[in-house]
Amino acid sequence: MQSIINWLLASLVFIASFTCYAMGNASGAIILILAGFFFEVLLWLRSMKEQENNKRLF
Repeated sequence: MQSIINWLLASLVFIASFTCYAMGNASGAIILILAGFFFEVLLWLRSMKEQENNKRLF
């Protein structure tokens, strides 16, 4: 369920940025795209931190 919500949110951000660009508001599209990249980096950093705490010894 969480992955569906994540895909929907990502799609909404893409549609919003494309709509801003299509309407001629390029700065709005750039801000939304930059916000998407920022949240993607936060997601990866958070997932890397969780993996470090769950190290397995073989």
